[in-house]
Amino acid sequence: MHYTLIRYILISFLVASVGFVLAGLVALSSLEQVAVQVEPLQRPATLALIRNSQFAVLIFGLAGFLGGLIGMVYAVHQSASILDRLRKAARYLGDVVLDEMSPREFLTLSDGLDREIQEMMLKIKNSQLRYLDASPLTRLPGNLAIEQVLKEKMDRGEKFALCYIDLDDFKAFNDKYGYAKGSDLIKMTGEVVYRAKDKYAEQQDFVGHIGGDDFVLITSPEQVEKVCQTIINEFDRLIPDYYDEDDLSKGFIEGTDRYGVKRRFSIMSISIAVVSDLRRSFTSPIEIAKVATEIKDYVKSLPGSNYLIDRRVTTR
Repeated sequence: MHYTLIRYILISFLVASVGFVLAGLVALSSLEQVAVQVEPLQRPATLALIRNSQFAVLIFGLAGFLGGLIGMVYAVHQSASILDRLRKAARYLGDVVLDEMSPREFLTLSDGLDREIQEMMLKIKNSQLRYLDASPLTRLPGNLAIEQVLKEKMDRGEKFALCYIDLDDFKAFNDKYGYAKGSDLIKMTGEVVYRAKDKYAEQQDFVGHIGGDDFVLITSPEQVEKVCQTIINEFDRLIPDYYDEDDLSKGFIEGTDRYGVKRRFSIMSISIAVVSDLRRSFTSPIEIAKVATEIKDYVKSLPGSNYLIDRRVTTR
């Protein structure tokens, strides 16, 4: 890349120089023709003016050529310097998280390029941190990213609503239909949540995958009801496609619960517990997760797909 750019600069300069020389030669030739035509008229002043003009064109042409040459050398030097800094930045991009290194450590200048490189590396570092524990199944960020997003919103004093999303009786479905179909169902759920976020929430709002059949969506309190209802409607519309006709006609499947007891499980539904700091305050993401788990356990006890927003008020 380095030598390619320099080559392009040299070629551009040579093309411009050739054009400049040709234009100068044309100008000199035109002046010479004028001088030849004027010479029989015996006007020395005019001839002197033409000769001086030819000389001026030649001088300015040489000056322009030398100036262009100096400018080219300077441009090559600056381009090489910029590329060296970009190459140095690129070497650190892959290790910026693992080495816990600040981009400021290798940026010694303070022009616009350095600031842009620094901002780019900080964004990449945040992105890497967010996706370090991403789910290999859904490609959604995991617990570390969820905690980071919550901390950032709490530090900024930004109001949020956390949706803790869980599938009801997923284990029974997975046991009967197998791991592959269970994985397809998990991916479908992640896509449903993400589409709902895209439809009603802001672009910067967050969707994460805790693991298994548990998801998290962080959005604004103003949009959370629309998002939750959209998730429920879309999930209930798609879930019958994952069951056999016989099970759909019966309305249940038979399986064993976590305690080893055989029983019937209804067609799968989805439960959403919503925790917001609109009316109450929290001290940490752990406290938020605890409240969300309490609400989720209650929502899962209700029949069908539901969401519940924690509207309790606390003062500290």
